[in-house]
Amino acid sequence: EVGKVKKISIQSDSTLNVQFSVLPSAVLTEGTRAAVRYDDLIGGRFLALEEGAGGVKRLHAGDTIPLSQTEPALDLDALIGGFRPLFRALNPEQINALSGQLIAAFQGEGPTISSFLTQAAALTNTLADRDQLIGQVIVNLNTVLGSLGGQSKQFAKAVDSLSDLVKGLEARKQDISNAVAYGNAAAGGIASLLAQGRPAIKKVVHETDRIAGLIDADRDYVDNALNTLPDAYQMLGRLGIYGDFFTFYLCDLMLKVNGKGGQPVYIKLAGQDTGRCMPK
Repeated sequence: EVGKVKKISIQSDSTLNVQFSVLPSAVLTEGTRAAVRYDDLIGGRFLALEEGAGGVKRLHAGDTIPLSQTEPALDLDALIGGFRPLFRALNPEQINALSGQLIAAFQGEGPTISSFLTQAAALTNTLADRDQLIGQVIVNLNTVLGSLGGQSKQFAKAVDSLSDLVKGLEARKQDISNAVAYGNAAAGGIASLLAQGRPAIKKVVHETDRIAGLIDADRDYVDNALNTLPDAYQMLGRLGIYGDFFTFYLCDLMLKVNGKGGQPVYIKLAGQDTGRCMPK
């Protein structure tokens, strides 16, 4: 920036007279050209001073750059409007970037028209790839719709069933609401219970691990007990057929104790082998 625009006035021939100031370090000559350039995409403009063909005599305060050595701003509507079909398929960030390069190229401030067209071609190829993808989606959608069309009765039945389900839920919305509320209260109660019982649960988990180790060490005995339990339960079931009690006959009663050296000692307390206790 080498100066400021001070005043703009409209002349009788519909041209503008622009008064501006420049820094002492900026030297203007009779060949200096003035051009209106765009500073941004929302219409902001600035006055650009460029060296041109002509005399090298220095201009002084109050001198005028003739109309023949000026250049108006680009017509953005006409410039960008020609690319509207392309812009419609782009996102806002791509539109802004491409528009900025387009304006800079036509103002001679940025990339050449060739580089702009190269980027536009790249975007166009991307859109073409998307067009193929969209076409494939449409084909797949058409296949799905054709399949649904061939099963219109089943689809209609499914819709009717869904409608009945929604109506049923609507009729019981109060019950569902209450269930959710009760479920929330129950979850809170369970959380409180677990918090209170955490020390005991921790101990149970520890002891469970110990018991599991003992069972695994004697798994043959456990397997045998599980295999013989069904027969024992059947016998107990027959004994309790007359009511909620059991009738037993004492045939043998033997006490097992640990003797010397850990050897088992069996002591017979009662025994008979007649009547119901007679071996068969």
